[in-house]
Amino acid sequence: MKKFTAVLFSLLVTIAALAGNIEKVYTFSQPVILQNGAHQSLTLNQTLLAGLFGEPALPYQQVALMLPPGEKAVSITVRGEELTTIPGILELFPQQYNQPISKGSDGKFIKNEAVYRSAANYPLTPTGHLITSYLNGYAFALSTFTPVIYNPAMKSASYYRRVTITIATAPDVAAAKALKNLTPSENALKRVRLFAQNPEMMQQYPSRSKLKTSYPILIITQAQYQAGFQDLLNYYSTRGLTAQIATTESIESTMTGIDLPEKIRNYIIAEYQNSAIEQVVLGGDADRLPYRGLYCYVNSGGTPYTDNNIPADIYFSGLDGNWNANGNEKWGEAPTLTVQEEADLLPELSVGRMCFSTLQEQANMVHKSVAYQGSPVPEEMKKPFLVSEFLYDQPPTYGSDYLELIVDDHSDNGYSTYGIPSATNNITRLYDTPSYNWTKSEVLDGVNAGKAFIHHCGHSNWDYMMRLSNSDIKLSNFSQIDGITHNYQLMYTHGCICGAFDESDCIAEKCTSIANFLVAGVFNSRYGWFNQGQTEGPSAHIHREFISALYHPDPDSAITELGSAHTMSKIKTAPWIGLPGEFEPGAQRWCFYDCNVLGDPALKVWIDNTTVGIPYRSGKFTCSLSPNPTSGQASLSFTLSQPSDVTLTLINSLGQTLLTRTYNNSAAGLHSDLIDLSSESQGVYFCRIETKDHSSIIKLIVVR
Repeated sequence: MKKFTAVLFSLLVTIAALAGNIEKVYTFSQPVILQNGAHQSLTLNQTLLAGLFGEPALPYQQVALMLPPGEKAVSITVRGEELTTIPGILELFPQQYNQPISKGSDGKFIKNEAVYRSAANYPLTPTGHLITSYLNGYAFALSTFTPVIYNPAMKSASYYRRVTITIATAPDVAAAKALKNLTPSENALKRVRLFAQNPEMMQQYPSRSKLKTSYPILIITQAQYQAGFQDLLNYYSTRGLTAQIATTESIESTMTGIDLPEKIRNYIIAEYQNSAIEQVVLGGDADRLPYRGLYCYVNSGGTPYTDNNIPADIYFSGLDGNWNANGNEKWGEAPTLTVQEEADLLPELSVGRMCFSTLQEQANMVHKSVAYQGSPVPEEMKKPFLVSEFLYDQPPTYGSDYLELIVDDHSDNGYSTYGIPSATNNITRLYDTPSYNWTKSEVLDGVNAGKAFIHHCGHSNWDYMMRLSNSDIKLSNFSQIDGITHNYQLMYTHGCICGAFDESDCIAEKCTSIANFLVAGVFNSRYGWFNQGQTEGPSAHIHREFISALYHPDPDSAITELGSAHTMSKIKTAPWIGLPGEFEPGAQRWCFYDCNVLGDPALKVWIDNTTVGIPYRSGKFTCSLSPNPTSGQASLSFTLSQPSDVTLTLINSLGQTLLTRTYNNSAAGLHSDLIDLSSESQGVYFCRIETKDHSSIIKLIVVR
């Protein structure tokens, strides 16, 4: 630690010499004009339509520029080149209000006629709000700008083909303090590189050497639940991942802070800085492991939505600042003339909450997490389930409009995301249509047929989701989702309040804590939000970025842990919080706060059928194959804690059984055997190893 401190000191004394300007050039191709009723919309590559309510919606480009170490963004300037006229008479579509998904449309169409009669070029200022935020110690300038100039009275528009953005920087105490969060974690550095539009700036930052005591997974829970996490610790050790447990009792007695949530956060910061943790599991219901309630205000159609207590576990993952710079009762306030930015919009690590209040609920959740990762049912990971509802009328809008944007790659609404490949996945759709609304029994039949991941866009409440009520969440309704007949499942929903873990057993808690059904998911603790008149919205945007992280085609860039993909979705969305028309209304910020992972954040999300060589361990039974891939022979190893019969079955990709072996009354301890596939052709094979209590399938790849 002394060496790193010395490096920081050396760096800080030279900060003044580094202050100056950061520049980046953005280029734009010919815009596409889309008809939207009596109006038109302009779309440009990599831009998002936005504007002040009732005023022309224009395409805005995201800015995410890394700043020199120890500096903040002071100002942003725009220099446009190659101004090009956009042909046609254009009555640009006015930006409509954000609305909670559970409320639906208010039926109003707003248009500021004074603006549309104006002969002045619009907008007066081409940029959104400028924010300095910090990601794993790296300072970022976050903002937006539009390359379009619009004359409402003339109904004419033009755009710059080339725009140079200049960020003026200056030394800053908060930016210098953020350098303490530099980390040697390769996963964190990957996120930084993927997010930065100028990743070459990373070379100016000091690198942090690996720590002797580093470990990736921290579990925080009450002392009475500590032993209940042992199977999860055992499983992660088989993957070479170390996990440690800290009790709330110990944290309460040893850490400083105004209350237990701040003490927990301070402990997480210390473990992040000293041991490079990447994932935090919060084990227990809110009455056992308290949350920090954040403040947000949304202006929706003149109706203010205010909440001073949004259950938001991003408080524990965004580690810069203290989320309450002015010390009032409003945590996470958006900046004003008198309040600085209090939220840390770029989280350093991933947090998930396993909501349980009994030892049995804890055991259910731990078992599902271990079994889902270590012993998946083959051939089910490519079976996503898309469930949508009728959302509102005037104009008629269906959740399917949003969910289809997570299928295949899309550049809709001006930003690009990767999606679930339809060509290689067996996608089931259960959609409301103008002539039909699906029923409760249909959704139950769908999940019990075996699905991998449920994606839902529809109405919800704390005790209602996918047309299911709390009383419907019982084992008899999910008898086939037992981890053996069919995999335990994951879920992502835009629905309102279903993840309100401050309630007494909200429906998302029930779905994840019963013995069957969901292993984990992403849920809203308060409202989900959409934009009226668009297939865009705060909830849908974060969902698209979540899917894009999971399905990135480059294996080195894909992020397949549940919590890490969720964290990346917020990082990628952060610059849009500065959009005109978004900054004050705050709906995107609201979703930043209330969208939480319920379950194990370190959970590996399978997006392909069966995994390669991941052993299963439950505390009683461990098995593995190596080498994998193999050129012909593989060594089978399994460990028993008590005598048992063991059966091995080798199956090819056509489902044909090639080999069966039985190890009768095998003694406790380590056993090994050799599997010879030298006479088999190159390809994929499945090795099922079973005892009376356990079953594991390992995909074995043969290469020549």
